[in-house]
Amino acid sequence: MFGPLRMYYNLPTRRRKKRPKKLPLKVKLTPDAEWSLIDVDREVCPFLVLFPLLQMPDELSGRTTSGERGAVVQHLWIRAASFRDRIIPHLDALAAELNVAAIEPTATVSAPEFFRMLAKIAHAFAVAEMGLGSFAPFLTSMICDADTSNSVQYIGGLPHAVPAAVGLHDLSFGSCDRPDIVAVRIRLLAVLETPTYFVAVGRR
Repeated sequence: MFGPLRMYYNLPTRRRKKRPKKLPLKVKLTPDAEWSLIDVDREVCPFLVLFPLLQMPDELSGRTTSGERGAVVQHLWIRAASFRDRIIPHLDALAAELNVAAIEPTATVSAPEFFRMLAKIAHAFAVAEMGLGSFAPFLTSMICDADTSNSVQYIGGLPHAVPAAVGLHDLSFGSCDRPDIVAVRIRLLAVLETPTYFVAVGRR
């Protein structure tokens, strides 16, 4: 999900020089053909932007989720990349240029990696704002040991998207009914009307 996104929006990366010049694109060469992959220039390759839609974490909502408690996603927020000429005209023009019958943008989500990314962002923000040792952390095993088996306790969000924000990303302390809990509010690519996430970082 984030590889094409970083390249399309020219977001920072540690491996800028290793970015591929071409990306795989799912196409039908003729109307009756099976779907296949061809390589196209990364600047024009269409893709989908996916974000999980989550319930508020148990630590902040006060409920106890039954069943699976790990990094599992049931519902996704899905948008096509916002090309200057919009996605449908872009697909039509690209299909004509490539001489293919149809194009299907694709994307994948790795829930454990996404949850760990939210945990790292939230923990780092809380430490930067409050200072090291200012709270008892909840997320160290998730961050250091990749243990996402109890993700629903600490990682969650609003189960719907909200209107676009002015800035690219939103990051702040989140309000909750638990004054003893440090909660961080995260919204990535907020200009695209993306979902909002809440992370219970630790106990004061």
